[in-house]
Amino acid sequence: MAEIQDEHTYPIPSYAKGTRRALLINPPVYDAQYWARWSQPAGLLRIAALLGTKGYDLQFIDCMETNAQGLVPKRKRRVDGKDVTIKRDDIEKPLYDFGMPLETLRQRLDECRDDPPHEVWITSVMTYWWQSTCDVVNLVRSAFPLATILVGGIYPTLAPEHARENLPNADVIFKGEISAASDLPTDLSLYRRSPTYAILTTSRGCPWDCVYCAARALNGGPKLRQRQAEDVVAEMEEKRVRFGIRRFGFYEDNALIAKDRHFERILEEVIERNSIRRGLQLYAPEGFETRLLTPDLLVKMRMAGFEKIHLPLETVKNDNNRKWNRRHSSVQSFEAALRAAVAAGFTERSEEINAFVLFGLPGEDIDDVVDSMLYAHATVGSIVPMLFTPVPGTQVFRQHESYLRTEMGFDLHHLNGKFLPFLEYNRGRNPGLHASDYLELEGLMAILNQGKIFSRSVSICDDRSPAADFRAVLLSEDYLSSRAYRRAV
Repeated sequence: MAEIQDEHTYPIPSYAKGTRRALLINPPVYDAQYWARWSQPAGLLRIAALLGTKGYDLQFIDCMETNAQGLVPKRKRRVDGKDVTIKRDDIEKPLYDFGMPLETLRQRLDECRDDPPHEVWITSVMTYWWQSTCDVVNLVRSAFPLATILVGGIYPTLAPEHARENLPNADVIFKGEISAASDLPTDLSLYRRSPTYAILTTSRGCPWDCVYCAARALNGGPKLRQRQAEDVVAEMEEKRVRFGIRRFGFYEDNALIAKDRHFERILEEVIERNSIRRGLQLYAPEGFETRLLTPDLLVKMRMAGFEKIHLPLETVKNDNNRKWNRRHSSVQSFEAALRAAVAAGFTERSEEINAFVLFGLPGEDIDDVVDSMLYAHATVGSIVPMLFTPVPGTQVFRQHESYLRTEMGFDLHHLNGKFLPFLEYNRGRNPGLHASDYLELEGLMAILNQGKIFSRSVSICDDRSPAADFRAVLLSEDYLSSRAYRRAV
């Protein structure tokens, strides 16, 4: 059985160049859907950078590498010759194998047999993707019986005992981060085809403890840590010169709360360096805390290269924010950030300003979700639907673990937001609720997002003609007799 290691204390000795070989693998994904954008295995690529400084010869296989069109290949998942589906209530979704087929991975491993690796480092991202990690571990063990197999990432950090039990062919299960690699730049030289973007993590930690967030469990507590602004910008410059990369995505726990104006100083460094700033495109796909998005900061974001911003609205009910332990978040702070963004030059009610709406939580009222969705549509250009996933290590998971595991009999691969793990639980507050209702909510958000006129969204809440026509359809006899309306009432 694998040994569980705290990554902070795991020793990585130095070797003479050419005497130690390591293979790093990002596994494929088994799921109903997969969003390929900003999916680089940044943690594994930082481990690669660390191993490189220790004298390792490195090889890298990213099973989720995108093609020239930015897509990841997919095939219907088949087991014993049959398509695999997930049935939830009145819907059934096919499952897919996303990324490199295992047979292709086996062939890639065969290419290494003449000089087999001494170590194989395998990352594992979402807890509900653990099965593909297991398949890769077993494949590696068959190909390299003498290699040390080390598995790290979000899944083993949040569910180490589950990983040890279900990855019997692994030697080491990492819990936490290897701190020696945390501040290193990602090593993109290992890709056969240079990527078109890079992920940056400039800080770690968050003082807040939202009931559904795993940041504290992943980072060993609320402690804030940050990289030097000069080092971050130097990494961006190196990637621009070496790989031609001008698109960078910031993935942070809460970058704006870090001390010494951390993120603002990075922006100032970028603005001051014309060689970096020219043609730069910056993104923060997970958004920033709205309370801290000041007018001055948003102006600097715009100047540095942010073309879009993502605002974590999540809900318009401040009572829900308090219940979720998000005392720092409110509709008022969202609206203040929105006004500041428009003043900074982000186009009002266009795709330059986006808002997250969270749904699928235990005990939610569907009316609250609809209110949040309509409010977001009326104020920003695009709604980003976020189906809730109960993540091990969070308060929500601990509070409902008995229900999920004992009453429902769910394992981690069932706890995928796309499979609606709290559907039955939420019927207590929403009688007659069905899985297809959630699909219709997502569909309505998509329709609202597509309702653009000259790149501006159409509000269904104002007095202009398109909005009035839309409301007329909702009040028509055809709609009032439809299945969608019967569900809504």
